[in-house]
Amino acid sequence: MSGFDAPIKAALWLCGLTLLGAAPALAGALERTEQGHMAPPQPGASLPISPPIVQYALPSQWMTIRSKDDWRKAGKFEKELSKECAALRFNEIEPMRFRAYYKGEVLGVAFGHGLNLNDPGKKADRKKIYLFRNGDSTGCTVQSMDNQDPRVNPAGNQAATPAAGGFKKY
Repeated sequence: MSGFDAPIKAALWLCGLTLLGAAPALAGALERTEQGHMAPPQPGASLPISPPIVQYALPSQWMTIRSKDDWRKAGKFEKELSKECAALRFNEIEPMRFRAYYKGEVLGVAFGHGLNLNDPGKKADRKKIYLFRNGDSTGCTVQSMDNQDPRVNPAGNQAATPAAGGFKKY
């Protein structure tokens, strides 16, 4: 036996293993195993977006406003504040911490007195509630509405507050 026989045998043995491993790939597409079974997506195809994996639990979120009206009728559109929001100078501290639900649209909520509001320019009115649509993008829109809580706005609706007995007792 010459010294070249061992490397040649090893190379032939590796080629044989490679061909055995490639045989299933060369066989073609697999048949469906059962009714309703779907083929895997092709490489490069757009896959569905999965929720983000977070290390810690997400903070609790509160639904503050619920209405069957359209969100465009919720309050007054604030053009200057919308520009500030797009520049990230007037936005929510924690997006969607407080929520407003208007006929299928969910808006973020921040309060003019400072709760969940990042306002370094001090442009907010203490007596307003601010609704943010697309608050984390440059297409942000801000709407304002009066806060009816008498602790913040004494001119608010006094009859609908717990102190005035406006809520129904069971």
